[in-house]
Amino acid sequence: MKTILNLTVAGVAAMAGAAQAETTIRFGHMNSPTHFVNTAISSMAEAISTRTDGEVVFEMFPSGQLGETSQVVEQIALGSDMASQVGPGSIANFVPDFDIIAFPFMYDGMEDAQRLLDSDVIAELEARAEAEANIKVMCYFAFGIRDLYTRETEVHAPEDMAGLSVRVQPVTMYTELVKQVFGAAPTPMPWPDVYSALAQGVIDAAEAPPAAILDQRHYESARYLIQTNHILDISPIIIAASTFNGLAEDQQAIVLEEAQVACDEMTAAALGGYEAGIEELRANGMTIISDIDRAAFSARAAGIADSFPNWSEGLFERARAAIDG
Repeated sequence: MKTILNLTVAGVAAMAGAAQAETTIRFGHMNSPTHFVNTAISSMAEAISTRTDGEVVFEMFPSGQLGETSQVVEQIALGSDMASQVGPGSIANFVPDFDIIAFPFMYDGMEDAQRLLDSDVIAELEARAEAEANIKVMCYFAFGIRDLYTRETEVHAPEDMAGLSVRVQPVTMYTELVKQVFGAAPTPMPWPDVYSALAQGVIDAAEAPPAAILDQRHYESARYLIQTNHILDISPIIIAASTFNGLAEDQQAIVLEEAQVACDEMTAAALGGYEAGIEELRANGMTIISDIDRAAFSARAAGIADSFPNWSEGLFERARAAIDG
């Protein structure tokens, strides 16, 4: 009887140990189930589960099921076993310098962005995000090239934007973009609400990559797509640092390797699909405006840096130096 009891206790202990070894991480994001972000991260989740023998599991929650991006990031900062695809501005709520990644008219292409991402400037910011906000950056990808789109207004120059209400992410970089570069009124609004806001005329315009406009069917209410190309949208994939640091070293390596695979895949999908996205929007009835005074928009961007008094001294200059090599 004693032997059977000992075996039973050992079996229960083994089962408890197995249960503790499994880490389930909820991955919440704002894109639809068919968006390339959900597709790539789902593949990442499958690869990680396979390579860790089911000990590290990512569960997918697209379409804002876990809340708007800022809410998800707050939960991550508080230590929830979660991960997400976010904009730099969401991390900047904790480490203000992160906004530099999303500075308008900063990059001529992905090569420029990669030089900044590989620099000591960003390495320092990542270390601060982990130490101060429990945010671990796993990798970055190009979410897309952001353009302006309007319900009814043709835009060729900044003065054409006067009086328009433009939906923005609720972060300073985007509100200042709309005020200083577009000369319009920023209207912070959760991404899932934009479709109805455009349809009802609550806002006059928004800005996003073509793939996102297609994903949310905003072309049904927006007549014009203006190729401002104002931001190469670099997006981090993040995880709670406490969750990541709780994994075994070999599991950490697997997670980072598979995250990078996903990020590379998403960059290729976003940048490779830009022109196709423009043509699809055209086919869905949008008028594409490419003959714009982009230099006039770009010239207005320089003053945005003055709107960030909490930035580290010389941040903009250091970032430009990293990009320019």
